[in-house]
Amino acid sequence: MNIEEKIRQFENEHFTSWHELNPVMKKNYQAIIRMLLEKEQMPEETLVRLAHRIKPLMYPKDKGVLPHKLYWTKPVPLTESFYFNFNDASVVKNPNGEILKVDGLVRICEFTCYHRYSGIYSVLRPGMDEIIQQFPAYLLADGKAEYVVKVIFPSQQLRDVYDAILDRHVSTVVVYRLKNGLPQELRNQEVIYR
Repeated sequence: MNIEEKIRQFENEHFTSWHELNPVMKKNYQAIIRMLLEKEQMPEETLVRLAHRIKPLMYPKDKGVLPHKLYWTKPVPLTESFYFNFNDASVVKNPNGEILKVDGLVRICEFTCYHRYSGIYSVLRPGMDEIIQQFPAYLLADGKAEYVVKVIFPSQQLRDVYDAILDRHVSTVVVYRLKNGLPQELRNQEVIYR
């Protein structure tokens, strides 16, 4: 059972009037529940298994030389930020040394995701472990499906990215499937957990 399923169970057991709550209250309740349930993290073996099927995409930083489009990222430990540390040298290349293309994306859904706060408001540190633990359960039900994710922070402004009550950064994670599945270079990519 992942975090989303536990949240659903929590909602069913604790809120008789859940559907009567306004959207803001629902969002806050869900966020608090997620924070409580984070303490029951997925086992490392589950995270690693899912990380083989769920891969991040990134836009280059403004100061880089790469064109502004999505790129595959080299392996980063699941508990560290693929987002904050991403730079031009982080892109995946094929055996010929060419940048591996990102194409054939089919948007599936998006969800709100809560991330560890690093101690600095603008240092956004989403880890794939957090994204996987909060990934929609119905997508994980298909044990062979492969997904890619893009993390969106609305801005670098404190009021837009940081929830002081929850002490978490808040992002939107957009989930895609690939028409032709993950490229072989991504399937063979090492998954690092620490």
